[in-house]
Amino acid sequence: MPVSRSAGQGVSTRRSEASSVPEVAHAGGADDPRRERIAWLRQLIAERFGSHVLLDPACLAFSAAPVRSAMPPSSTTSPRFLSTDLLGLDLALGGGLPRGRLIELAGPTYSGKRTLAGWFVRSIQRAGGWVAYLDAAHSLDFDRLHHWGVAVLDLLVALPQSVTEALELARLLVLSGALDLVVLDLPPHLALRSALDRGLRQLRPLLRGLPTAFVVVRDRVDTPALATAQVRLRLEPLTQLVRPGPLAAQALPEGLRVHVRIERGPLWPPRDPPVPIELCLREGVRVALERIDLGLALGVIRLHSLGLVFAETVLGRTRERAAVRLQSDPSLWSQLEEEIRVRWLSGDRSLAAPTAR
Repeated sequence: MPVSRSAGQGVSTRRSEASSVPEVAHAGGADDPRRERIAWLRQLIAERFGSHVLLDPACLAFSAAPVRSAMPPSSTTSPRFLSTDLLGLDLALGGGLPRGRLIELAGPTYSGKRTLAGWFVRSIQRAGGWVAYLDAAHSLDFDRLHHWGVAVLDLLVALPQSVTEALELARLLVLSGALDLVVLDLPPHLALRSALDRGLRQLRPLLRGLPTAFVVVRDRVDTPALATAQVRLRLEPLTQLVRPGPLAAQALPEGLRVHVRIERGPLWPPRDPPVPIELCLREGVRVALERIDLGLALGVIRLHSLGLVFAETVLGRTRERAAVRLQSDPSLWSQLEEEIRVRWLSGDRSLAAPTAR
């Protein structure tokens, strides 16, 4: 399956390649018929690329059960978007990661790109979706993913050794139609190669109309316009989060506070999430704090002498305490999300209140 063929030839061969895979329905759960197609994909990849390319998570040992989120599960799935469980990002994107599109997750070194990519894996799986991770950077931390709630045994992981191999694997996975999300994680020495950009441009028309979102994780590419991706999520680190160490003068890194900038084509109006997100080694993303910050920014949560107030309920005197209160009450969480969506869609996105400390 050469990657040098033209985009037009790629479109013409898509039907013949996809027709060799049995058609199945797209539904989550333990009885998802796509499970057979995933098993078929594993066998095909081992035969075509060698068994060394696939990583079998079954050989990994985990000492504890996955941590389950206190967030209410998503009640619906969209045929056009994949929810990231980050409400501000989903609203700014129009619903989440767009299916059938090539998305670039870019940023400088240590900006949280792979943490956010792992969070996407967790969110799509949590909604019943299937995910493949092409780990060319060899950066996956299965213990962290397991702790965040990722079903590691259901995650298809491959370790491509070159740009050509990565693009061929991506093409095979995308055309299978069995996956909701495919992530290609690139190390810096591969991310800037011209062969990669050519291969990604040829992959774009193959994605059109398919249920798969394709995310490429790479170091920031400083280009004035989108060269290969249709959507770019650019991470801008703001502050490093630390916690006290065992010694009084010591501080240990805890995570990052980052802003996500969205770059799309010129026909799309510029729109970014109104608040930064906090990436955390223990939790992935502190989603409860994101909801609190969104509520404050959009005027849904107000500051009072008693603390942060929503729907005549005092959440807490600080963001941290309000987040704990919100996580303990799923009905309050759902009510806050609904109010934020209504305020966002009404067009009132001004920063109506300062962020509480």
